[in-house]
Amino acid sequence: METADMNHLCLLFSFLMVTAITTVIITPTPAQAKLVQPFDQFDPMNIQTSPPFLIFLNSEYEPCVGTLIHKQWVLTAAHCFLPFLEIDIVASKEDISLNEMGSLRPMLTVQHPNFTRDSAEHDLMLIKLDHSLKLSDQVNLAVLPNTTDDRRGDACTVSGWGWSWKNSNSDADPDIQINQNVFWFSDEYCQESSVRQIPVKITENMFCAGSSLESIHTCKEMAASPILCQNQLQGILSWSDGCILRGDVGYYTKVSHYTDWILKVIRTN
Repeated sequence: METADMNHLCLLFSFLMVTAITTVIITPTPAQAKLVQPFDQFDPMNIQTSPPFLIFLNSEYEPCVGTLIHKQWVLTAAHCFLPFLEIDIVASKEDISLNEMGSLRPMLTVQHPNFTRDSAEHDLMLIKLDHSLKLSDQVNLAVLPNTTDDRRGDACTVSGWGWSWKNSNSDADPDIQINQNVFWFSDEYCQESSVRQIPVKITENMFCAGSSLESIHTCKEMAASPILCQNQLQGILSWSDGCILRGDVGYYTKVSHYTDWILKVIRTN
């Protein structure tokens, strides 16, 4: 090997050693690690496991997850671009696919007034349905939080839809529904995570959650998944480092800071 190549390798090795020394590694607890489930272990969507508040927001651009919070209102992320929107709800069938859903139309969409496309803050949007839904065991509401207190350290559940590997490169509808157990992490842990890819400052209106701060998985999943802690809707996914349905860290808009705005929009429209 030539001297120049040897020098290059030495420099590269030195760089890797410095990186390894200065990187902050946060190890998940055994309880957190136990919650992570491989993507291929989940069954196809089934009415018995799909949360009754999930709404499929289907558009010509990309689909997003909606969360039913009122018989006529759905909460989602403001960054979801939804031209020619169709709104689908799960039909009351034992085994389901997204092609077997009942379809609705939007009457009104209301983005948070402070949301801008160049920021991740205030990433919420309300959609009014063209008629009220009849609630049942299969179609029901997510409960808004009754306090603005943080739930740091709490066990939470993030729910959403994704694509199996065989359909991940196709235009097929998502065929997997996952309810992933995660933990509400402190902002400092997520800011210092060694695998963090998106350098966006976490503000008081956001929080992060996941099962591990050390891993990034690859998958195809729908945006704007809801996260529930203590059976209350605490967040709507804004962005993520990896695959939130496999336990990777997701960054969520803190719903408790926006309940007054949500209720005002519903009341006045």
